[in-house]
Amino acid sequence: MMSELRIMAGVSALALVVGVVLWGRWQEQRQQRLTRDLIPTSVHDPLLDEVSEIAVREEPKLGEIPVSTDQGSTSLAQAPDLRFEYDVVLRGHFTGNDLRQAIHRSRLMTQGLRWVGQHQGQWMDVTTQGGVNFEQCHGLLPLVSRAGRISEARLTLFADEMRALASHLGATIEPGEVGQAAERAQQLDRFCEQVDIIVGINVRFSPIKSPLGSRLLKYLTQEGISLGEDGGCHARTADGQDRFTLIRQDGAPFLPVNLDHEPISAVTLLLEVVRVSDPVTIFKEMFAVAERLALVLEGEVVDDQGERLGVRQCTTIEKQLAQVMGTLETQGIPCGSTLARRFFS
Repeated sequence: MMSELRIMAGVSALALVVGVVLWGRWQEQRQQRLTRDLIPTSVHDPLLDEVSEIAVREEPKLGEIPVSTDQGSTSLAQAPDLRFEYDVVLRGHFTGNDLRQAIHRSRLMTQGLRWVGQHQGQWMDVTTQGGVNFEQCHGLLPLVSRAGRISEARLTLFADEMRALASHLGATIEPGEVGQAAERAQQLDRFCEQVDIIVGINVRFSPIKSPLGSRLLKYLTQEGISLGEDGGCHARTADGQDRFTLIRQDGAPFLPVNLDHEPISAVTLLLEVVRVSDPVTIFKEMFAVAERLALVLEGEVVDDQGERLGVRQCTTIEKQLAQVMGTLETQGIPCGSTLARRFFS
């Protein structure tokens, strides 16, 4: 009898250790994926990698005129906006290919930068216009992101990097005033902190009726919500953008190996207000999903304090969301716009 108990205890301990190891490895892989998403692990820049193919092309023989294989398909761009971007102007005579090769030689990192110029009265992404001639190009650096505002030191460094780029391009530069840009970045950062809101709705299940993860995910699939690689569930638009997400309230990911035997005590539905075009409508949709989820799986919809969340409370939240939308619109950063996604990423 004692021998059997020892064997059972040993097996249980081994299972626990294996579970911990698997959990640790999953967390490590998940963190690596998230890190790769946030910080490029390669020292190469996508734009520079593209240029390298141009740089190793066969040189033309004497008397031949080099012909660009990039015919510069139209790629319209937004005009520079000094409220949100630091602008350094390059002046000279160059094509998109020339700019890409100069970036490659100078090793300037282009992450987050925009390169725009005017051609035939339209603003275009210069780097995609291989054979198009430009007399000036704007190198635009965003002043803020969710990582924070850009510092005066970084702005100064960027201006210096652009001078080196200009020397490779045979162009002159006209940098923006660094001090003013740093001040705008500080003001914009304070504004972004006020409007960068995430709204959450909780669905809590009773301890004796908590659904298994497999049952929960099966129902979410019927709602058009799918499990992502990050361990959270996502309701997405047709083009793959998040409308809202659903996570475990305890913060743990949904692990496929645990879905069939691990009960879920509570989940939270999250809406990133500034990143969707109509947060009021999507909040209503999210609340409706939470109510159906509570009805089907015998739970209750509650706020962060554990109080029942009903139509009356949601109406108040919708009014607040409408105010945030109006504030962003007034500042020229509409909810869900390219600009909003660039800042709040």
